[in-house]
Amino acid sequence: MKINSSDLLESITGEKIERETFKITSTKLKKDPNNALTPVFSYLQKSLKKPTAVEATVTIKKDVLCKFQTNIINLPYNYPNKIEQLTNADTEYDLQLYAIFEAEDINASHLRIDLMGTVDDFLAGDADVYKNISDWMKLQFEKLEPDKTKQE
Repeated sequence: MKINSSDLLESITGEKIERETFKITSTKLKKDPNNALTPVFSYLQKSLKKPTAVEATVTIKKDVLCKFQTNIINLPYNYPNKIEQLTNADTEYDLQLYAIFEAEDINASHLRIDLMGTVDDFLAGDADVYKNISDWMKLQFEKLEPDKTKQE
């Protein structure tokens, strides 16, 4: 699935983003990310039928969020000007699915964003995309755990 940079930016800046919020505990996500994220995956499968800006936000704890966003570059929607600067308005790009982890202790910027795969692969049920998400989620919690131990 492809999208023009200008169309995506219009959706982002015009707040025409398909959004849904979910609450999933860290215990469930650590134990079995794929199973815990089933409602999120179902939402994304439904919402990604057309090329547009889509976001699924998972509230894990008060200060820990995970977002899944469609984009053409690895930047969150909070940076539309940067997206515009780094892309060509009339160029079609592959629509990608990115995972964004927001937590104070994840790193210095309090944000981690990584490519999970193309929207086409996600919609096709590509096992690699789902494995990327599961492995990525486990890794983010592993990064948080040493910091928690230091604080106690």
